[in-house]
Amino acid sequence: MKNKNTPDMLNRMVYLLSRPWAFGAALLFVLIPSTKLSSALESGAEFLRIDTDARAGAMASAGAASASGISAMAYNPAGIVSMGRGEGTISHSAWYLGSAHDFVGAGVTLPGAGGWRAGLSFNRLSSGSMEGRGANRTRTGGYTAYDQAVGLGLARRYGAYSVGGTVKYIESSIAGVKGSGYAVDLGLKRGIRGLPVSMGLSVQNLGPGIKYISQRDQLPLSVSAGIMFMPVAGFMLNFDAKRYVYDKYTAYSLGSEYALFGGPESMSGLALRGGLMGGGNADSAAGAFTAGAGIKVMNADLDYAMSPEGKLGSVQRITLKKKF
Repeated sequence: MKNKNTPDMLNRMVYLLSRPWAFGAALLFVLIPSTKLSSALESGAEFLRIDTDARAGAMASAGAASASGISAMAYNPAGIVSMGRGEGTISHSAWYLGSAHDFVGAGVTLPGAGGWRAGLSFNRLSSGSMEGRGANRTRTGGYTAYDQAVGLGLARRYGAYSVGGTVKYIESSIAGVKGSGYAVDLGLKRGIRGLPVSMGLSVQNLGPGIKYISQRDQLPLSVSAGIMFMPVAGFMLNFDAKRYVYDKYTAYSLGSEYALFGGPESMSGLALRGGLMGGGNADSAAGAFTAGAGIKVMNADLDYAMSPEGKLGSVQRITLKKKF
């Protein structure tokens, strides 16, 4: 008779990969690249660094441990497991020179699949019409540019652990010249039993880069570790450390959220958020503050954030989410 307590192959794999030594080895492999990788130029595909959720953006982009639902696809895909039956989101921010950044996502709990959650996302940075110039500075007509990515994510909970992954197809175009590539995001979250604490680890944009006609640009490969805790009911603190491997710098995020009333599991509520950015490179917004607020009515969330984007100034972002 088969022993029902014997874990199957998938459970064994998840158990082994969730051990501290396994994640330590993975971090060393990613954070200490080979000589060939270290000699690469700084990464491209900058739009993949842009916040896709106003809630996380208001908390200085800290989301490795706190991001949940469909919005977690851009921060830690393991957070998708917090979805109920289904969830949808749309986010928009206006940028400089007529550019705009948009994110759309939807996710569901797969029926009869042992608790698997699936999510689909579309992320796009589009530029307004730009004026072209020739070698002698004469006008050569206008052109447009865009960057976009489509992602498919899966996540599941295994005891105290949640694991998830996302596969992304990435496309970039400027003046009709296109490049494309793919990437993988991996994530892990763990709650501490009996304590209002959650920890998260994610690897983002793991892939060969974007291939253009005669060159390949590296993706902004990063490794994030975060912790979220609630010292008192209704007040959340979270801290992230994100290492950009090819760009060779580490960014730190300290975020907070205070629920004036309601909460994450309630049908309605109002929350204030703030954050502080640290680390980064010369072009980042290190030392800058972020702020925002969110209101929930009948399981629909409307979030707003104001966050600095380095030398480009501040960007305002709005996100609408609905749980079904």
